[in-house]
Amino acid sequence: MKIFLNEKTIELSGSIPVDLVPDSHVIEYTSRRQLKKDFRTFEKDVKNQRLIIWSAKKEEKLKKKFFQIFTRINAAGGLVRNEKGERLFIFRLGKWDLPKGKLDGKETPKEAAIREVKEETGLKELIITGLLPSTFHIYTKKEKQILKQTFWFRMEAQSTQPLIPEIKEDITEARWISDDSIKMVFENTYETIKELLGINGIATK
Repeated sequence: MKIFLNEKTIELSGSIPVDLVPDSHVIEYTSRRQLKKDFRTFEKDVKNQRLIIWSAKKEEKLKKKFFQIFTRINAAGGLVRNEKGERLFIFRLGKWDLPKGKLDGKETPKEAAIREVKEETGLKELIITGLLPSTFHIYTKKEKQILKQTFWFRMEAQSTQPLIPEIKEDITEARWISDDSIKMVFENTYETIKELLGINGIATK
């Protein structure tokens, strides 16, 4: 699995990687203490942009122990497509993004995804058509290091609905964007969004 740390990536693997690139650092999992130490070192490393942690026999334990280093937050959002084949993006804090937000209370990811997309874009009617892979990223807030898992869903909505960006959440625009114009999104978005779009077969032309 892949986890993003700003522009860097951390990969947890069940085998020794064979596709190494020059800016990669590879370590074998031995203990939670070692994981924490290696993460701190990688966080400050200006040379390596990719950390690969592998364990041949303990992949699930590796994931569990790595996640325990951080405060966990769950979020959910949607990749919405309309009848024209366009996809819905929001512009927030100077970057293109997809509508998403944290789960409230006992919400399921599906419930949270529907609510957040409606709140952030103004859509009233949309349906979920499928589940996409989750994305993971690490950030620091109030001196706490947080690992956020975002559950993503494929959605559909009619383009005739008015779009109303949620200004109080720093969203200044909600816009349907065609695949022909997707390059501008890739040029100014987050690595997790690029990853998700790539998984969904969307790429720059």
